[in-house]
Amino acid sequence: MKEIPLSEIKPYWRNPRKISDEAVDAVAESIKRYGFNVPIVVDTKNVIISGHTRYKALMKLGYDTATCVVVDLPPEKAKEYRLVDNKTNELTEWDWDKLSIELRELEEQDIKIFFPDLDELIGDSVGLGHVVIEDEKVYSQAEANEEMFKDRSEEREESLTEVVCPYCGETFYINKKDIK
Repeated sequence: MKEIPLSEIKPYWRNPRKISDEAVDAVAESIKRYGFNVPIVVDTKNVIISGHTRYKALMKLGYDTATCVVVDLPPEKAKEYRLVDNKTNELTEWDWDKLSIELRELEEQDIKIFFPDLDELIGDSVGLGHVVIEDEKVYSQAEANEEMFKDRSEEREESLTEVVCPYCGETFYINKKDIK
């Protein structure tokens, strides 16, 4: 790894990722709160292979240098890596049960987490008390009672099962089909 002045780092001129101001702001906030912990990957000419959003966030925050990993790849491999690195990030998804436990524990410790789009992810009214997880969406118990069970057939209600978390004692309602 190497510290490189931001003025010497060059964004890839055909970066296929659209980097929104919102993404830059979120990464900048993360860096402010938790530090710059993921290096930018550049080629031997300091052209960014991976880390365009981190680069823009560092610029926004007024950093002078960035920790970088310099890789000596043939141009076609650098191009391939640039695409693969960005795409593989999209292949993951949240484990809703584990996420709700993690968030609840932080709330119980009165830790205010920085989590971009948390309200969109789990819903504004989720107090992380009783939650319902259905089809990769998290609902508060109140939302579940209003939305999930209103005008639903008996068949629909029978597809849910109540689960009590062995760690925190909270009650969850999940689709029986989601139980493995």
